[in-house]
Amino acid sequence: MNPKLKLLAEGQGGVFSRGQAADCGYTPGQIHDRIRDGRWQRIRYGQYAEAADLSHLTPWDQQGQKHRRLVHAVMNSMRPGSVAVSHQSALALHGVTLWGLDLAEVHLSRLDRHRGGRIAGVRHHRGKLTEADLTVVGRLPATTVSRALFEMACTSSFEAAVISADAVRRDHPISTDVEQRLLEATEFWPGSATARAALQFSNPLSESVGESRLRVLMQNHGLPTPLLQVAFTDADGFVGRVDFYFPDLRTVVEFDGLVKYAGATSESLVQEKLREDRLRALGLQVVRITWADLDHPARVVARIRQAFARS
Repeated sequence: MNPKLKLLAEGQGGVFSRGQAADCGYTPGQIHDRIRDGRWQRIRYGQYAEAADLSHLTPWDQQGQKHRRLVHAVMNSMRPGSVAVSHQSALALHGVTLWGLDLAEVHLSRLDRHRGGRIAGVRHHRGKLTEADLTVVGRLPATTVSRALFEMACTSSFEAAVISADAVRRDHPISTDVEQRLLEATEFWPGSATARAALQFSNPLSESVGESRLRVLMQNHGLPTPLLQVAFTDADGFVGRVDFYFPDLRTVVEFDGLVKYAGATSESLVQEKLREDRLRALGLQVVRITWADLDHPARVVARIRQAFARS
């Protein structure tokens, strides 16, 4: 990509239009060749980006990155001042973790009198946005993190809402005043009960998608509420910080995501085993849950309850 087009694309989330490529000196044939050989990717009709290797990212982060490009591609064709990026699309722009959501559509909130609805893969929303609800992300008008979270949580599953709410609580803390204002503004929205429940359940100490999903699973099956990120020591000093601890039942539950051990050495795995042995020596039951286990909730709950019984 020539320097002129590269600089232009960098200001648009990596995305550029066919017309912009032509203005920067590319002929129709050159554009066609770059798309055909994979150097450029078609993001949306008439909108392109350089090919990017996302294999080092988690599946949900790959989806988030692709969605951000799609958002920029859509906004490149919108009339300035007519819309703001909203809902999960705004959360993606803000870099908030998304899981369990349909990211095929871009969500926009109208700032003009245009009607809502779905048009060409874009979901247009009608709603009252105040100045406090709006910000700018990467030169794009968008709803704030807190507003976008409420918007998304009212239209998603409880699990998906908790995952993003945990991430927002952790990385973009919401003030009490802002939360109260949004609770009042969304009180009668469809799905507001799910949003409220997810926000109340959210916890900034949840450090990953897997931990958030496991918390929801345990809560759905009526397990006691665990403490999160509890540190343990023994006679030799610091043992480690565990994901979940049930103090009354002397049980530790750890979530082992596949990402956690990506590229892990045999030495690090041995150290993890020794850490677990030291936890058991403290009289604790230790249960390890993996991504694959989350597909079998009853089995997960049975293992945890068995640990409770042993304790």
